[in-house]
Amino acid sequence: MVDKIGEIGLWHMPSAISQQLQTVVEKATRELYQSALTLFQVGNGPAAQCDPSLFKRSAANVWGLGTACLCYCWFQQGHNAVPGEKPSPSSSCLKHLQAILKYLDNITPAMCIMAAVLRNINPSQFFQCFQLPQRITACVPVNHRQEMLDLLEFWASLFHCMQVIINRETLNHRDTRGWAFGYDLLATFGRYSNGVLDLPSIGLSCAYNLGTITRVMGKVLIHGVKLVNGERFCFAQFVQLGVFLRAFPDTKELQPPHLLDIDIRANTVDFEWERFQGTPRTYTFTPMSINHEL
Repeated sequence: MVDKIGEIGLWHMPSAISQQLQTVVEKATRELYQSALTLFQVGNGPAAQCDPSLFKRSAANVWGLGTACLCYCWFQQGHNAVPGEKPSPSSSCLKHLQAILKYLDNITPAMCIMAAVLRNINPSQFFQCFQLPQRITACVPVNHRQEMLDLLEFWASLFHCMQVIINRETLNHRDTRGWAFGYDLLATFGRYSNGVLDLPSIGLSCAYNLGTITRVMGKVLIHGVKLVNGERFCFAQFVQLGVFLRAFPDTKELQPPHLLDIDIRANTVDFEWERFQGTPRTYTFTPMSINHEL
């Protein structure tokens, strides 16, 4: 979605994640839910999005219900960059650390593919997010530092915060915690039909099929997803601006990517991700297809 001056507010990539990789993510998410039932909460969090009536259990009841917030470093709700306040991993990560480390390991290929997409469509945001873990570990006082380092061993997402949302309607909303002109990431999985992503502020509704990746300026564009026929879970990856400002005090607002800055005919873009103590893996993204190499 491009505005009249060529600035890109939305990238919508239907079925971008292969069926094979969807199956890997589905299996890992089901195992996480079963091994850490208290990780997924119903009715805990911002009231508008956690009302129990927004969750719906399907007849198959494979996935269950709830929302889990996974963050290796953030400010707790209501403590956004208060002077003297230290960020920390989310309480969900602290309570279920071993289960989450296993989960992060299992979904690494999917996370790296999503990172490669951002590398191609918004390089400035990509490089800023890519530098964040090293900057935090070097410059930012953090509570539960060892747990954060443990998470970073397996954290392949470029975003420092991710919600895993199971069988919930997402009301139309704007996201208020990140950059105005940076992308949030949405990716959808499960066994369902009739998925629709609504963007009422621009009068647009998009098919939201399995394996779709969407990059949306969530602070600018109102967006939401209704309940589906079947069972659905999604990844919603985002940034908390207060964390960036602690890590990069002199940082400036991201500029919106422009159509002229994007070469949709570009050759493949490689994204190499290496654990602090691991072997490099290269993931490849092309404008017309997404593949992964282990």
